[in-house]
Amino acid sequence: MDDLVLLKQLPPVLFDEVTRDLASYTVAFVRVDEIGDGHRKGQLLGSGILVSVNDTRAILTADHVLEVLPKTGPLGVFLEKTSEPRTLETEGLIFRSIAHGKGDAEGPDMGAVIIAPHVGTAIAARKSFVRLDSQRDRMLTDPPELRDGVWFAQGFLEERTVVIPDPDGSGTTTRFYNFSGVGGPDEALEVAGYDYFEFPVTHESRSEAPLSWGGMSGGGLWQVPLERQGEGFVYLRPLLSGVLFYQWPTTDTQCGVRAHGRKSIYDIAYRAISGREP
Repeated sequence: MDDLVLLKQLPPVLFDEVTRDLASYTVAFVRVDEIGDGHRKGQLLGSGILVSVNDTRAILTADHVLEVLPKTGPLGVFLEKTSEPRTLETEGLIFRSIAHGKGDAEGPDMGAVIIAPHVGTAIAARKSFVRLDSQRDRMLTDPPELRDGVWFAQGFLEERTVVIPDPDGSGTTTRFYNFSGVGGPDEALEVAGYDYFEFPVTHESRSEAPLSWGGMSGGGLWQVPLERQGEGFVYLRPLLSGVLFYQWPTTDTQCGVRAHGRKSIYDIAYRAISGREP
């Protein structure tokens, strides 16, 4: 689109539809602990994005999330509304650190969980994978302008995790919250071959924004192009454009998150997932 569209011009139903679409690519990493008497407790470890490179399927995330995931036994992955999160046996996974810098804010900070083919097929029956190979050329050579459409930061938000006592008093149920923040990024910065987006929250929206974005690390930053249709708008295919990895401290003067950008995903992460090291 060439003309500027304000968020308030867009109907709430459009945001609901986009959020549901993005959720189909998004997972939560969960640690499930046995607490006795057959009861278990879930803890959110971070978020991830389902991606594929040719025939290889993976969960793209932040490397500091990768570090806290269990490397033996089962790995809990929350895919959908369910009373029993899916567990993946770590023997069928490859934990691939792509990059991790010395400073939390500066980056780089990317990792991936490479999934065995049969596991990827089972997940694909319930969720969607971003095909990095099919979008790579466009996103590296001719991506849409930043102002084209609306941007979403998508992941699971620890701040809104809710633990509810079961009605019979036998235990508790943990509800994990899939969150979408809407806005637009600043111009991309490139440092030592990696690119970064800053995704600020405006002062006007700060009262509704999370105080902490914990749990969102490893989630996606998505550009959603819009197209006019009659008097309204429809959205086109969402474009994975970033991986969240850092939250700025929320103060009176700043609020928001930092993400790796398109080059980091479609060049560096692409080659790491395909087995060709960055």
